[in-house]
Amino acid sequence: MVAKLPVGKSVLAAARWLGARRADASSPRATHRICIGDVPAAAVWSVACSWNRWLAGTRAFTDHAVGDSRLALAGTFAGALAVRQVFACAVAGRNVLPRDETVSLWSPWTEAKDEETGPERFDVPDKLWLLGLGHLGQAFVWNLCLLGGSGERLAVLQDDQLVGEENEATSLLVSPGGRQLGRKKARAASAWLEASGWRTDIIERRHFGDITLTKDDPPYLLSGLDKVEPRLVLARHGFPYMIDAGIGHGPGDFEGIQIRTIAKGQAIDGLWGAPTPGAAASRVEMLQDSPAYRELERHVGRCGTVEFAEASVAVPFVGAATGALTLAHIIRLASLEAVPRLFQMELGAPQMVTSAAMLPLPNVNLGSHECRLGAARDSASRDAKDEVKRRRSRRPAIHSGGENSG
Repeated sequence: MVAKLPVGKSVLAAARWLGARRADASSPRATHRICIGDVPAAAVWSVACSWNRWLAGTRAFTDHAVGDSRLALAGTFAGALAVRQVFACAVAGRNVLPRDETVSLWSPWTEAKDEETGPERFDVPDKLWLLGLGHLGQAFVWNLCLLGGSGERLAVLQDDQLVGEENEATSLLVSPGGRQLGRKKARAASAWLEASGWRTDIIERRHFGDITLTKDDPPYLLSGLDKVEPRLVLARHGFPYMIDAGIGHGPGDFEGIQIRTIAKGQAIDGLWGAPTPGAAASRVEMLQDSPAYRELERHVGRCGTVEFAEASVAVPFVGAATGALTLAHIIRLASLEAVPRLFQMELGAPQMVTSAAMLPLPNVNLGSHECRLGAARDSASRDAKDEVKRRRSRRPAIHSGGENSG
């Protein structure tokens, strides 16, 4: 693997860490297949991941699916969409035909065009404050680590909760098997970022708007919280930029993604609509009357089921896609490009989005390091050519009269 992650040095090691089992041949019991690259056709439902720099999506056929592979965010988003299409089949109880989808992560609020692949050179913030390290917060960290980078980088990680059994199925940084149960979520996130070259500071308490910001603190706050009240507190707190991500709450809207970008001094009235108390109570009561919640109540009690019923639905592929989109927003800000105040996407139909007016263009770089995809490609190409030369210098030349010898 190119990315430095605390899950091993190869893709196979990472897959095993995540609980996968390697097979040298396709299983006859396989019902669905996700393809990467040009692979032979098979008589089974299949969808291909597609990407080309900042463009990402899926294809019903593998031909011409993969282009410029140097931006990991595109791989994350394409993979999330592919898993989502398999998930749709499982939910429907039948094979829903795979679809061609394309989204530009650089400007997802515009129609994606094949020739507009986005920039090769852009800026990535070198100081971030991540608040809430559950489902969405860990998705931010996952994408940051895959994105890579170099130089001095600082992440302030703030969360007061412990990793629980429920996080194994919903959180991208929590491995199966109970190895991280009882550990603070902020420390789990820190292990990933430190392995990727970030320096981390950890705050294991909630933010009540009582932490005074200094000139050395990160200017960008990334928040992934469940409730409106703490969001409003933080929006008033004075971060130069607050990028807030949210997802749907129930089985009907769990694939909904919202990203709000709030600049310091911006009016925040009406940013988040307060839920209607009667509607919220009705939804909770309906969930608690379902067989699954009645079974849950037998184990954790009524209080525990109320807490579960009021929480967001956390599906990992939605979090992974949200993390990629959110990081793309913050990269645009660091690159002095405009972003919308509000961006909304339904992952089931990612080409149908809504967005509000754009924020004014940032006029000051708040601290970033330059990322040059072209430089990485050129460096890799040079390294490969140098290795070929070294190998040739270590072995005797073989001469033949054939024109195609080598």
